[in-house]
Amino acid sequence: MSRAPKAKSKNPSLKKSNVRARKVAKSACEVPVKTRKHNRAEYGSDAVVDMLRNYGFKYAFLNPGSSFSGLHDSLVNYNANVQPKAILGLHEDVVTAMGQGYATAAERPALCILHNLVGLLHGTMGIFNMYCAGMPVLILGGSGPSDPALRGPVDYTHSANTQGEAVRSYVKWDDEATTVDGVLDSVARGYKIANTAPKGPVYIAFDSGLQEQELKKPVIIPETDQPAFQPPVPAAIPADALDDIVDLLVRARYPMIIGGRVGYVSTSTGQIRELVELLGAAYREDRTFVTMPTLHPQNLTGSRKALDKADVVLALDCADVRWSVGGYGDNRDDYKRKDAKRQKVIDLSMNEGASRRWNRVGGPIADTTLQLMADPMTGISQIIAAVKKRIRSDRALAARFKARTATLAKEKASLTREQQAKLKARWDENPISPDRMVAELWAAVRKKPWYLTLRNHRSWPEGVWEFEGAGQYAGHSSGGGLGHGAGASVGAAFACRDDGRFPVGIIGDGDFMMGSSAVWSAVHYKTPLLIVINNNTSWYNDEELQVKVAKHRGRATENAYIGTTTRDPDVDLAKVSEGYGAVVEGPVSEPGDLAEAFKRAVKVVEDGGVSVVDVRTASL
Repeated sequence: MSRAPKAKSKNPSLKKSNVRARKVAKSACEVPVKTRKHNRAEYGSDAVVDMLRNYGFKYAFLNPGSSFSGLHDSLVNYNANVQPKAILGLHEDVVTAMGQGYATAAERPALCILHNLVGLLHGTMGIFNMYCAGMPVLILGGSGPSDPALRGPVDYTHSANTQGEAVRSYVKWDDEATTVDGVLDSVARGYKIANTAPKGPVYIAFDSGLQEQELKKPVIIPETDQPAFQPPVPAAIPADALDDIVDLLVRARYPMIIGGRVGYVSTSTGQIRELVELLGAAYREDRTFVTMPTLHPQNLTGSRKALDKADVVLALDCADVRWSVGGYGDNRDDYKRKDAKRQKVIDLSMNEGASRRWNRVGGPIADTTLQLMADPMTGISQIIAAVKKRIRSDRALAARFKARTATLAKEKASLTREQQAKLKARWDENPISPDRMVAELWAAVRKKPWYLTLRNHRSWPEGVWEFEGAGQYAGHSSGGGLGHGAGASVGAAFACRDDGRFPVGIIGDGDFMMGSSAVWSAVHYKTPLLIVINNNTSWYNDEELQVKVAKHRGRATENAYIGTTTRDPDVDLAKVSEGYGAVVEGPVSEPGDLAEAFKRAVKVVEDGGVSVVDVRTASL
């Protein structure tokens, strides 16, 4: 495998800052030659590609395999490798992570293709993540051939009866059709199910024998933009329940609105902001989502005091409502806050529609006063209209809400001072504090059309990065599976490349090591991306837990590093990334070197390249 030559630089500062430079190669567009000049489907896989094209899939994230060689040929030689374009990932877990990242950033369904059982089993962690996140992804899996006469020796081992059973517990739906027309029907049904709330991935096994079957007559491809092939109208809040919600909100002493997965919808900010301002309500982001502007005077994200003061909480599409309202303690045996029931909690989501017998995504039953199974965005519109009507009939409400808004603005100012004081106190720490790393990165990209593909939510310093609202952050993996970050960032970067955004992601070192090969895909397909590695050389979440367990048992906490740290030798993640073709910086270990390192990295991305910056940080 060829490697691009290292660039020779006369700039002494490059050597001083331990930057490894690499020339950015010209675009590898992978345009196939000698493709068919007509568009008449000749094989079963050709017809399926026609269907995928009709649905508007731009990319097919895949790792090759013999079980879908027919489909692969149709993508390239029949469809000329355009819409969907084959995008190679070097591991199926990376492939599925790219699918989730793309679906999130593009706000449209993604397409992944996996090879038989072995590829499917490799990709299962990513499938579980996208299921927990509620991301609509169509996963096609090569299978079989089911006809024993067509099987080679490995096919018996790599095939299963009803292959979807391997992932049935964490996809919305799966199917395994036995005819070409049946596969087309499965794709149509799967697309509709994946995009119907609560959204999620679907898996369809496509027999390799059917892929290679010659078509004896033309296959009719449906007009997929017709209503029958699209998701149904979103569910609304019933009128009587709407009155109950408004009663609770307008009578509340200190109402709080928590924004969850509505942060996936870039158009949600305007409506949620209107509701927050209309009610004079406090606002808080749910764990790893962003919906409201950071600087909004009613956005009290990061303030536990505000959450504790709230007497009525409206949870907007929060996956784990108990977590969102602070219902868990800090320790495993502190299962639930003793005072949790004093709050009246309204859950507006489609959570119950995602309930499965296999596991409890979203946690236990929350202590809700009202639980409404309705589309959150539809419900927000209804609540806004109802609150406005209530204010028109009772003018005193507006004055009360206005007074509360002024109080919240003072609380926001106090919170901002606390956040800035924390940043200042940690500014010169060495190892570098995550606070300073985030602040320096924000300063480097704030004037770009940035999109944050990932962040470390435990060490994230609230109030430093100034979000304008939804559609600027991809959120966490949701399933908690490590190895997600790099692949998801690359998938998101494809969406950002298409609409001119500047993708930047902060990834933990352990997460990055598991999925680092995704960097190659970004470099190969000339998809600009900036990755910053938050590198504390530790699986620190577990190292910290080992300390707590040792303390509880009266044992040595000094041994917590054993089996939890990646030192002696330290993994040279910059060198690893350089091997995949990225322009790299680091390891950056001096706080004063961050600004220049990020400045150079931003320039690489602006020039169309991929840059990885390895930053040695404190654990929290």
